[in-house]
Amino acid sequence: MNKAEDDFLLSLLNAMDASQPARHTQPPPTPAIASTSAPTQATQCTMNKEITQLLDGAEDWSWDDDLDEEMLTHNDTVEIKPILEGKNASERPVRHPVSPHTRCVVHSVELPTAARREKVLLVAFGEKSKDLHQVILQADWAYTDISPGDVINVIGNFVPAAQDLEYKSTITITVQQHFIVLHPDLLVTATAIANASYCQRRPHISTLLSTASKPTPVLIWGTILHEIMQACLQTGKWDDTFIHEATDRLLRANMDSLVQLDVNVDVAKAEIGKRAQGLREFSRRYIGTGVNQKPRANAILSDSHAPKGQKALLAICGLHATEEDIWSPRYGIKGKLDASLRVVLEESEHGKDANRMVMDMPFEIKTGTSKSSMEHRAQTMLYTVLMEERYGTQVPAGLLYYTQSEELIRVSAARNELRALIQSRNNMVAYMHKRTALAAKSGGEPLPFLPPTEDDERTCRRCYVVDGCMLYRKAVENVEDTTSEIAEIYRDRTGHLTPPQCAFFKDWEALISLEEQEMIKFRKELWTMGAEQREKTGRCLANMELVGPSSAHLADERAKQQQQSIQMQSGSKVYPWTYTFRRRRTPQSSSGLDPKDSASLINGHISRGDAITVSVEPDLLAYSRGYVLALEPEQITVGVERELDLAKLISRNHDVEEFGLRTKVDSGIVFRLDRDEVSAGISRIRNNLAQLFFKDGDKRRLESVVDLKPPRFKELETDKTVVNAAALNASQRLAMKKVLAAEDYAILLGMPGTGKTTTIAEIIKELVRRGKSVLLTSYTHSAVDTILMKLLDVDFDVLRLGNSDRVHPAVHKMTLAARPRPTSVGELERQLLSPQVVATTCLSIDHTLFSRRRFDVCIVDEASQITLPTCLGPLRFADKFVLVGDHFQLPPLVKSVQARKGGLDVSLFRRLSEAHPEAVVELQEQYRMNEDVMKVSNALIYENRLKCGNEEVAKRSLTIDLPRAMEQTHQHGKVTCTGTSCWIRDLVDANRHVVFVDTDSVPAKESKVGDLVQNTTEAAILQQTVKALLHGGVQESQIGVISLYRQQVKLLSHMLDDHRGVEILTADRSQGRDKDCIIISMVRSNDSNN
Repeated sequence: MNKAEDDFLLSLLNAMDASQPARHTQPPPTPAIASTSAPTQATQCTMNKEITQLLDGAEDWSWDDDLDEEMLTHNDTVEIKPILEGKNASERPVRHPVSPHTRCVVHSVELPTAARREKVLLVAFGEKSKDLHQVILQADWAYTDISPGDVINVIGNFVPAAQDLEYKSTITITVQQHFIVLHPDLLVTATAIANASYCQRRPHISTLLSTASKPTPVLIWGTILHEIMQACLQTGKWDDTFIHEATDRLLRANMDSLVQLDVNVDVAKAEIGKRAQGLREFSRRYIGTGVNQKPRANAILSDSHAPKGQKALLAICGLHATEEDIWSPRYGIKGKLDASLRVVLEESEHGKDANRMVMDMPFEIKTGTSKSSMEHRAQTMLYTVLMEERYGTQVPAGLLYYTQSEELIRVSAARNELRALIQSRNNMVAYMHKRTALAAKSGGEPLPFLPPTEDDERTCRRCYVVDGCMLYRKAVENVEDTTSEIAEIYRDRTGHLTPPQCAFFKDWEALISLEEQEMIKFRKELWTMGAEQREKTGRCLANMELVGPSSAHLADERAKQQQQSIQMQSGSKVYPWTYTFRRRRTPQSSSGLDPKDSASLINGHISRGDAITVSVEPDLLAYSRGYVLALEPEQITVGVERELDLAKLISRNHDVEEFGLRTKVDSGIVFRLDRDEVSAGISRIRNNLAQLFFKDGDKRRLESVVDLKPPRFKELETDKTVVNAAALNASQRLAMKKVLAAEDYAILLGMPGTGKTTTIAEIIKELVRRGKSVLLTSYTHSAVDTILMKLLDVDFDVLRLGNSDRVHPAVHKMTLAARPRPTSVGELERQLLSPQVVATTCLSIDHTLFSRRRFDVCIVDEASQITLPTCLGPLRFADKFVLVGDHFQLPPLVKSVQARKGGLDVSLFRRLSEAHPEAVVELQEQYRMNEDVMKVSNALIYENRLKCGNEEVAKRSLTIDLPRAMEQTHQHGKVTCTGTSCWIRDLVDANRHVVFVDTDSVPAKESKVGDLVQNTTEAAILQQTVKALLHGGVQESQIGVISLYRQQVKLLSHMLDDHRGVEILTADRSQGRDKDCIIISMVRSNDSNN
């Protein structure tokens, strides 16, 4: 054991014995129950069927192939009872009052001195209070890195101070009592805290770069074994036949992993079979049986830290949830529990009568041998804190199970260990917080936000984040090192980088982080603001109730279509539970709501497709997470990952109220729905950038993108002609020639309506004809599929990667799901590796295929709307690339004002086209707009470079039956005309191709909904205009409505709900759409004339 391990053990694990104080200042009564008093449950059920993968990844797996014990024949089907709180106290675990915590803002810090070895803080309760209170940090708490202005949670009771002091109350944080949590709004995963035992820097780098170990046989076998155990728990079947069937089924489902390993099914089945032998023994020992749920005699809990002579037996008698995601703003941690169990525990000492206890415990599964690593124990300890806060019960220990062992380990969570873990977490967030803080004395430069390296040659060389760690050390921290133990590693990994390259990484990495902070800055409002208060900001729906039955599993066909059609940011994850909510009805509330009413659900930032969290008032934070499927003024429909079982929630509420943990509310369950600021994908984007700079990274792309090395073009062979050149116009043929001649990259500037989709399709056909492989990507699924619809009848194979629900039906035949199910690894390899064209989005490059394939050419459509780091992702899998876009239209969407000012909205397309205009070909002949509409674009943007493709396009006009339109509009619509003139007639006159409508004299002033802007009068004018066009014979599919403001889009979507064929979009989502008539709602009209 090395010194780091010794230190960690001394600080974290030296107190695990009965003599240590419990974590609670005032321990609750011991939940001792006579062994003859058994809990009764009304019903039995199998494991909850919403079980998802029990372990997301795995770490530190080790395997022992010596498990060869034969299984004995017995009844291998076992049922586990559901958890519904009963009226008899003996049926429930002991509940205890939650330790009080106070959110404080630090006013001043008095550092320790030789005479007084403690740190003294003066704090205010909350951000607005002016009264001061004293916090004294003793012993190792005094080393906490706290500064004025920091937010802390103080867990414990303040006591009144003397009247003549400047502070009102005081508390002392000691080794024996109370905790302090630094920057509690930064929720750190329990896994990251546990893994910081040897190196605090490693979890930071891993989080920043989304870096994981490369797939290995051990990791793949472990993942599949978890799914097998999941299937056993779900069905209650543990016999050999079922396990073999589950193994076969899961190997077929995970065959892409076998392709990565280049391993056949028979080998995989044999390896997994050896590792699954312990599952039946686990069920024999620990799954409770019978009404009394009495532990079996051999259901022994292993606990090396238990008092001598103590024996503990355990039976699992119920399941709260699996893969339960719990956030704790009190402690500043979060985690996903493999399972949350209810157990019966019987303890006896020296042969005395056993005490019987019912309690809740987290269950952590590790697919390896029983080595009980420090990281695993620490992770399980932290889960006890999370589960205790979620369920309000005493959780003195957790369960740690290694699948290749027959023992179940109890991990006790005494105060000393939790103190060490919370202090470790505080050290981590002290660095994380510096990411956003500016040091005045350093000229505004960000403070160091990473812990120093450990400088252990053996550990660092084997570390899976060593490339990223050394890159940050060189480019961001600017470390000079020629003498340390890791100096050789440092030089080897970063010696190739030049100062300009390091500066480029530092600048762009900082811009990515600014965007990340913008995306998550509102998340703390979920726990720092009440629902009604946050609703005023537009980011919450308060006082909501379920509509209809308590459980609404996704079975309705319309709901399925909603799930499939929505463009979720969730990747391939399925949210199987669909629910509709409405405002909670009270005797005083009205039966209906008006869109203009402040209670209308369409007012605010929440829109269809947004990520949301569902919380149960007042104390179940983020109980489930999902996405908005539909939004109307009176109700909202969401898809979520977890069932909202009202019976369980009501039972829990009553039980908590009975114990007096909070104020009693009526039996109705009240929900709040919050917009979740999702930052998923940021670490992957940051990793795209880092890959350029690694020692074994993409050197050619580094030179092109960072150093701006001029692109090379070769002379084309005269004997090779473009087969379908006659179908292209002059600028399209020039684009084709530029791509074929490029050795590094080419850039196609596709002005609006110039046929860039057709051009890309023809380029792909020609490249394939010349024997080249092509990777086609874009930021959106719709852009990828628009091009593929031009390739439906080609004679070569095209593979479309991605979730089938996200793929356009017309190109579904190109997906893996539409191909014959492979029966062997070889068949799947052929399906993945043989197609000459592969198409996917820029963020889907983590597919198995990319571990085995490289392409000749990568084509990126909409490249001018993609941030540079995002665009880099697919480029590293090809020898040369083609960027297609138009940087005179919309830039990449960047939320952070600071990041935009710094240049994050400068796409790779724009960077390269401005640096090397010789690489750019403009597509100038357009086929979308008539000449009057085109004049607007030419005058404002393109300096008359845009041309109509032919005379028919130039003279194109909308066909409208104007007399009928006016008759129907005046007969059925509320249109006010003065004298002989009719404003709506002027608007829909087909001879007027471009119309600007001035609404000042109406007037049509904007209004605010929270901090959002809408214009209801303008929306009414637009509604009348659309109806007049429809009365005149224009089809709904011919009309598109655009607004720059999401709130206006929601308002218009409601007002035109009867005409769902009319597309209503924000400006960015309208890109590339062709409509015969476009109506733009500008919204802004105010006294400031802006």
